[in-house]
Amino acid sequence: EAEGVSLADVETWDGLVNALPIPVTLEVSARVAGALLRRREVKCAADLLRMVLAYACCDYSLRLLGIWCAARGLGNLSHNALRKRLKHCNRWLGMLIMALLQARRLQLPQGSALRVRIQDATRVVGPGSQRAEWRVHLCLDVAQARMDGIEVTDVHGGETLVRFAAQPGEIRLGDRGYAHSRGLGEILAGGGQLVVRINWQNLPMQEEDGRRFDIATWLREIQQTPAGASERSVWLPTPKGRFAVRMVACPLPAEKAEEARRRARQAARKKKHNVDERTLLAAGFVLLVTNLPIGSWSTQQVLALYRLRWQVEILFKRLKSLLVLDGLRAQDPELAQTYLLAKLLGALMLEEMTGQAYAHVAADWDIQARPASLWRMTAIWQDVLRNLIRGSLTQAMIKEALPRLHRFLSDGPRKRRSQWAQAQALLHALSGC
Repeated sequence: EAEGVSLADVETWDGLVNALPIPVTLEVSARVAGALLRRREVKCAADLLRMVLAYACCDYSLRLLGIWCAARGLGNLSHNALRKRLKHCNRWLGMLIMALLQARRLQLPQGSALRVRIQDATRVVGPGSQRAEWRVHLCLDVAQARMDGIEVTDVHGGETLVRFAAQPGEIRLGDRGYAHSRGLGEILAGGGQLVVRINWQNLPMQEEDGRRFDIATWLREIQQTPAGASERSVWLPTPKGRFAVRMVACPLPAEKAEEARRRARQAARKKKHNVDERTLLAAGFVLLVTNLPIGSWSTQQVLALYRLRWQVEILFKRLKSLLVLDGLRAQDPELAQTYLLAKLLGALMLEEMTGQAYAHVAADWDIQARPASLWRMTAIWQDVLRNLIRGSLTQAMIKEALPRLHRFLSDGPRKRRSQWAQAQALLHALSGC
């Protein structure tokens, strides 16, 4: 990273590129990743990165991207040439994302008493598809309020805690999608701490003597003597060994429990089978598994800690609403990966810009009593980032490039003549009468 340069202080595209905390130059990384082996119209790696970010972060179509490149003097490339260029950038973007994440880990404050990381994934549907085709996996550092793990897979890339390596002193949170003995075993065997929500049947819990622990019977006992949240010490067998864990059960409010049971019945009808009574019973509880020491973490504290998991849902909502992460237009697998990775690279830049902007906050601003909205901060800095990528585009620049823009402005061959062309032809014929 350039000495003394902050992403929150840059005012030009060149300044943005120079402020990126990457260990090698863009030219070297692009060449190593195979993104810029033949230059032709593309003069340098910085120009190629600018094209990629304009395509993803500014949501230009390939034809609009071609117009913008020609007007900015970045290259006179057809939309097919741009597609080929972008398709070869996904490995390069992955390297840049890894470099930014690694720089974040080096900047973590030392001696922090508590570090909580939340892991989750979201599905992305391609254009014209009814099924999810891609899955974006993220890990959120709650204290820093920013991502510290990113991976993009196809829809077969499942949710597992081992996707992101455990780090010393962390507590990992996950929803029911991560309640698998293999993933839990990896974290537990490595000495990590976790709080994960489970279903009643997806983990083979055991008593101390090895007998299977009957979760449904335990939940019925809690129902008969309602006294708030309860917990039991149980054993979890995994491929990495058998571990002692705490199981926490918290009854849901009556209306929430009934809503959960309604969804369970609806899912059973959709799959055309009868719903298990134990499923309806467990739907009225929040079930957690944790290995946090009982002497330091009470039952209520474990539940309060798990409620922080909602922060990653808010993160995904920001990414989808503000950055349009789920607005995938590409059907080609390589181009789709480029689009998603470039969106996430832009999201990392935004987090750096908004985070560094706090250094300029006035001393009399009570951030604890009236915290700054991450939503509004992201929205305003997103506009800044887009302006840095696009630069100023004047009428004179477009008029000068107009002779080279015919192939972008003209419609492609089509079987049916456009309504506008038909109207023009009719008016021209009538005017000659």
